[in-house]
Amino acid sequence: MITSTNHHPDENMLIEFSAGTLDTAASICVSAHLHFCSSCRAKLLRLDQVGSQLMSQAEPVEVKDDALALVMEKIDSGDNAAPKEPSFHGDMPFSVNKLMGTSLINKNWKRLSSSVDVARFKTGQDDFEVALHKICAGGKTPKHDHEGLEYTVVLKGSFSDENAVYREGDFLLRQPGDVHQPMGAQNGECICLSALSAPIKPTSPLGFLMKPWLRINPM
Repeated sequence: MITSTNHHPDENMLIEFSAGTLDTAASICVSAHLHFCSSCRAKLLRLDQVGSQLMSQAEPVEVKDDALALVMEKIDSGDNAAPKEPSFHGDMPFSVNKLMGTSLINKNWKRLSSSVDVARFKTGQDDFEVALHKICAGGKTPKHDHEGLEYTVVLKGSFSDENAVYREGDFLLRQPGDVHQPMGAQNGECICLSALSAPIKPTSPLGFLMKPWLRINPM
C-alpha cells in the first residue's frame, strides 16, 4: 500500500530492523508502518543493500555439514495452520494479519473504557504487551502519562491529541513524560496497533479507579 504518512520510526530503528536486531514488539510495529509508508520502504531497501555489501565483504565462517538440514527442519516444524478470518475488514499489514490468524487471544474486543476496546496478541516475548486498540468515533481516552515506552501505528481511521492529527500508517513513540489525551475522529472508529512496556498512568485524581483495567500482560 502507498499512502502519505507524517510520523515515522527514526533511522536508528530502521537500521536495527534491517539488521534483524530490533526487538520483537518494535519490529511488529515497524513492519506495520512499512505496509503504509513508501518513503520508509525506500530507506529500508537502501539499508538492506548496504548490509548486503557488508556481508559480501565479511570473512566466510565454516558451518557444520548438517546446518542447512537443521534450518529446514525448524522451518518445516513451524505453525503452518491456515490463518483465521480477521475480526475487522480492510487491507491490513502482513504482520497484523499473521498475528490475528495465529495468536489473537480473544477475537471479542474487551472494554477498557466507554470509548476504548482492546484485543491482545500473543507474540512470544515478555517485554511488551502487543494489542489492537479501538477508539469509537468521537471517543476520548483518559488523559494520561506513560510509565514506559509505547509504540503505536494507526491501522484504520484517525485520532488526534493536543499535538497533531494521526492518520493511517503514522508511527508514534511515546515515553515517560509524554502526557496527552487521544480522541477518535468524528467520522468513524480508529484502530491502532500498540506495544506497551508499562501501563499508562491517568493524570486524573480518580485515575487510580482505572488501574485494574489498565494492567498489561506481555506474552
